[in-house]
Amino acid sequence: MRASRSLWTVIALILLAAVIGACRQRPQVVVPTQAVLPPPTVTLTPSRTPFPTWTNTYTLTPTPTLTPSNTFTPSRTFTNTPTFTLTPSETLTPSNTPTLTPSMTFTASSTIPPTPSLTITETLTPSNTPTITPTPSRTRRPPPTAVPTVLGGPSPTLTPIPGPTIFSFSANQASVLNNTTVIFSWSTDADIVNLEQTDLGGITVFQNIPLPQTGQFSVLVQTTPGGGRQAFFRLVAARNGIVTRSMPIVIAINCPAGWFFGDQFAPPGTGCPATVGAIGPGAFQRFERGFMIYTNANGLNRICMAQDAGARYICVINGWDNQTINNTAAPNGLYRPEQMLNWAYYNTLAVGGTWNSVIGWALNPIALGSRTIQYENANGGSNPFYIDTADGTIIRFSGGDSGTWTRIR
Repeated sequence: MRASRSLWTVIALILLAAVIGACRQRPQVVVPTQAVLPPPTVTLTPSRTPFPTWTNTYTLTPTPTLTPSNTFTPSRTFTNTPTFTLTPSETLTPSNTPTLTPSMTFTASSTIPPTPSLTITETLTPSNTPTITPTPSRTRRPPPTAVPTVLGGPSPTLTPIPGPTIFSFSANQASVLNNTTVIFSWSTDADIVNLEQTDLGGITVFQNIPLPQTGQFSVLVQTTPGGGRQAFFRLVAARNGIVTRSMPIVIAINCPAGWFFGDQFAPPGTGCPATVGAIGPGAFQRFERGFMIYTNANGLNRICMAQDAGARYICVINGWDNQTINNTAAPNGLYRPEQMLNWAYYNTLAVGGTWNSVIGWALNPIALGSRTIQYENANGGSNPFYIDTADGTIIRFSGGDSGTWTRIR
């Protein structure tokens, strides 16, 4: 439209210039006459050509009536499912669909009617943030190790080492008195054969006797510590020093004598008494924190002194000369040790100090009388033994010249 207006302006200017050029005064022509008359005065009245009237004719472009539709297909697709490279599974709370609110923006023009443009503004309703509940990832098991396939020949065949066979194992007696000989018989195809006597659980081996592949052997059956009135044996056979077989036998042991204090009071696992209880002269005296006991059964002539601390005891050979006495007075209400106990009290030491500092003073005068002693399994050595006291108590000593003591009755 602006180009048309400029064209009309150029045309008007050209016409105006033509009119002005036509109206200019022409040059005078001299006519040979006798008299020269002055030229007439010409008054030019230029006619004004009016400028054309410009009428702006607008071609009306119908303005579309926009009826916004509530259904918009947004150019961008929003996916509320986040992409995670983590192993944990995602527990997503679904979000609402974005609500799009259209708004109309008009751009005004000075020459033509404004053409409305539709600008879609997206109003997003915030959705809930997905809650991710991490799930512990499983540890993948390593792939199985491929077994190489041997090509071009037969697969190798593994030859197992044959184990030994115990064809038989027996004893000529199933129940015997303690210290009785039992004959064992066996037959195997093993390279190495051993006869073992063990504890109840088969852990501790008390004796191990090498044997030939087949044969017989005599064994003195005795009770063992913790074995009670049973003896446990097993035949062990081996081949190539690797593969072994074993077969057990249990021999019941009948005690030749009972315990002088009653079998029902014997601790669990107690074996048979070595012999009947030996009775002999003795003495007993109880102290503030222990006791002292003397027995001369079977010529033992021993003094055993026990302290409450740690339940420890020490036994010594009686060295009293039957005369010398330490007459140190005891506190009121208490007593000093007497006779051979007096000698041991002042001439030997307890575990941790003097006997006076460890067990204190005597609570009663010395009690003289017969004492009974009985050994378990065999007499003497490290075998446990039992002694009664003047007040009817039965004391079990763990064995030997020192150890621990226990009251069993």
